[in-house]
Amino acid sequence: MAYGPGTHSGSEIWKAVLIFLTLLAAVVTGAGSAEAASCAYSSGSWANTALSQSQGSTFRVTYDATPSSSSINAVGGLSSGSAEQYSDLAAAVRFNPNRTIDVRNGSNFTAAVNIAYQAGVTYHFILDVNVSNHTYNAYVVVLFRQITLGSNLAFRSEQSSASVLSNVGVMSSAGALGVCNVTLASSPTTVAGSPSPLIANVSSLNFGGTGLAGTAQQTVTLTNRGSSSITISGVSVSGAGFTASGSASGLIVSPNQSVSVYATFTPFTIGNLMGSLTITSNAKNSPATIALYGTGVSSATHSVALTWNSSNSAVAGYNVYVSSSSNGPFSLLNSSPVPTTSYVDTSVLAGDTYYFRITSVNSSYQESAPSATVQATIP
Repeated sequence: MAYGPGTHSGSEIWKAVLIFLTLLAAVVTGAGSAEAASCAYSSGSWANTALSQSQGSTFRVTYDATPSSSSINAVGGLSSGSAEQYSDLAAAVRFNPNRTIDVRNGSNFTAAVNIAYQAGVTYHFILDVNVSNHTYNAYVVVLFRQITLGSNLAFRSEQSSASVLSNVGVMSSAGALGVCNVTLASSPTTVAGSPSPLIANVSSLNFGGTGLAGTAQQTVTLTNRGSSSITISGVSVSGAGFTASGSASGLIVSPNQSVSVYATFTPFTIGNLMGSLTITSNAKNSPATIALYGTGVSSATHSVALTWNSSNSAVAGYNVYVSSSSNGPFSLLNSSPVPTTSYVDTSVLAGDTYYFRITSVNSSYQESAPSATVQATIP
């Protein structure tokens, strides 16, 4: 592995060549009313946060969960009061010691798809609950896709007669787990009548001149202008240098509610660039397409440029990690999947030393082991 200083349009850039495989867990949040401004954090003891209203019929609850390491033993779930033991949870999602995510179904844990989790990555969960039937569906959002963890799951055996759920309980017996952004909403239902339109506030975005490897971000607001709910099924971006984040694939936009999608422009070449942002849904005007324009211009800031060989296997994107120490801890740099085999970190400072490594994602959403660590010292 070789790297060295170079010059790119006035920039001092270090280049590294890496080979590997990656998983990215895109974190997405949805519309609704947040139930708690603070987070429930567990490391060896129970943590609880109450829902603003007790739920006795059908409802949807979403939350974000972040494991402290890639091998913990932790659960988060719903109970009828403050949870003090595992049997208090009627519905539960677990980060298991085998490094995958599963859900409670009666007397056992199960999972429809084997999804590995990573330390420090935030995962967005959706639970659609039917208290009367004592069942629920569980989903996790990965790479802008809503993945089913289980359908028609039975409440835990000890809670098979529960009539009300009013609390989110969290317990990590090994490692730590934080649960934040608990959001309560009506359960998704089929609404009679004509499909609603999903209207964007703009038809195009122009990022203007952006420094090479710099970043510019703009927001697209999508509003349900009809009388029936709309389910967003996907967000995609085309065009070199353009990415998107902040959308929740699979989440429901109720009438007159809005959701934001953040488009980001990070040019790696000088010149005019074009792309598009596409939001697919069950809206009558789907897909909604936003034209993207931007110009890459020369930049004189310090930066580190990483490049790597593409994998022979299918990958969904790449994650780039950085640390100030070769022993870590490493922090994730990209907020959404890196679609190409290159990345430029423009946050580096003169005189500092940085350590980089990369991972990759296969079609089963499993993240590979990190690549070799590469060092870059900024003059």
